[in-house]
Amino acid sequence: MIDLHCHILPGLDDGADSWETALEMGRMAAEAGTVTVAATCHYLHPSSRLTSFGTDFEWAYREKKERLQAFFEKMKIGLTLTAGAEIFAGEDFLSRMGREPLPTLNGTRCLLVETPPDAPAFFIYRLLDRLLEMDYLPLLAHPERYLCAQRMPAHLYEWYRMGAMLQVNKGSVYGAFGSAAQRTADAILRHRLAAVAASDAHSAVRRTPRMDSLYQLLAEKYGPACPELLLRENPRRILEGRRVIWESPIPFDYDE
Repeated sequence: MIDLHCHILPGLDDGADSWETALEMGRMAAEAGTVTVAATCHYLHPSSRLTSFGTDFEWAYREKKERLQAFFEKMKIGLTLTAGAEIFAGEDFLSRMGREPLPTLNGTRCLLVETPPDAPAFFIYRLLDRLLEMDYLPLLAHPERYLCAQRMPAHLYEWYRMGAMLQVNKGSVYGAFGSAAQRTADAILRHRLAAVAASDAHSAVRRTPRMDSLYQLLAEKYGPACPELLLRENPRRILEGRRVIWESPIPFDYDE
């Protein structure tokens, strides 16, 4: 499996709090069948030390990523780290866009981007429109947690039609973020709107990187092709800079 959303690098955000935690997260992921993890630390988020993309970001990020990969190899943990970040699109993000390049997944055009959970729908439409105009391919992190999508799931289909990809969190599927997020994650999956599922892991205790149980749950509830597409095929395509596969997404009725 491939995990495109994991806060595994220590000391950069609210993810792994030590090298020991990072190593344990890597061991857990590998034991559960994950072979590649995108080390997506928060970027521009209040919890992040990374506030601008440039020399400081690249040095701090690369040093930790290469060091952790070396630890994995020394300890024979079969996990490959690839580059990425979870970009926080706050109120001032649109005004900052275009001033500097943004960190993408594995150097492709794909951006993992999140908004505040209470962001109004019009802001997300503007954000996606601007990113697409700039030739980025937005992968919207955990949209099932956004209040506007919970209130009107039809937005999710419109974001897909615009050209955005949707990434569902493991925790949301299990109800870790509340019943509304769980219900919306189920709607995304039933309507075949998810491009990727990921752990969004932050530790080795809670919100862990294990995805073997998620694979089984997705297969049982949504069919055996679902986890293959969301945990293997599409993540691999994204890291290779290719288009994802969609399984005939289903529009929402506006009264759903």
